[in-house]
Amino acid sequence: MMKLPPLNLDLLRSVSFVQKVGLLLMVLAGIIVGFYYYVAEPKSAEIVALQGTIGALDSEIQTLTIKVKHLDEIIAANKQLEVELAKKKERLPPEEEAVMLLKQVSDLGIRLGLDIKLWKPSPKSEDPSKLFVRLPVNVEISGGYHTAALFFDRINAMPRIVTVSGLKMGAPKFEKGRVVTQTVFDLVAYAAPEEGKLVAVAPATPQKN
Repeated sequence: MMKLPPLNLDLLRSVSFVQKVGLLLMVLAGIIVGFYYYVAEPKSAEIVALQGTIGALDSEIQTLTIKVKHLDEIIAANKQLEVELAKKKERLPPEEEAVMLLKQVSDLGIRLGLDIKLWKPSPKSEDPSKLFVRLPVNVEISGGYHTAALFFDRINAMPRIVTVSGLKMGAPKFEKGRVVTQTVFDLVAYAAPEEGKLVAVAPATPQKN
């Protein structure tokens, strides 16, 4: 092990107090300068770099937080739309079932005492959204005003989607001992589309006299 040279105390005693203080200040200054250049300054640069990184991360976190918030809103809205679509699809039967539904409508009119004068199906049409098809029928009925009103009320209460439009009622007439009116309207049943199938609308069941 290397030995340090002996400290010459006589030399230190010969140095004046002022010189000792000056020497001490020089040593302290050297330590401070060395600490600044070798420790403080590199650390300061590192701190500045870290502050910049932290700022960038904070900004990214804020951006992601906003995106997540909007994403949650989009997911919630999408779920709501899915629920609404499911409810509407429940009221959209397959085309074959919709055809039978129209048949049920014509039978309902007959049971209520209406005469089905015209039951003319038109070609089905698919909505541009591809979500449903329309099965239209041009209908003419004859019967009492209140009976016709009850007939339309029953149609409106059906769980499936069936609409009545273009309603036209003629002047009341006296036929077979009763007052009747001629009513013309367009009946449309809505159904879920079925690819590759052509479904014909069933004709109304003729009323037995």
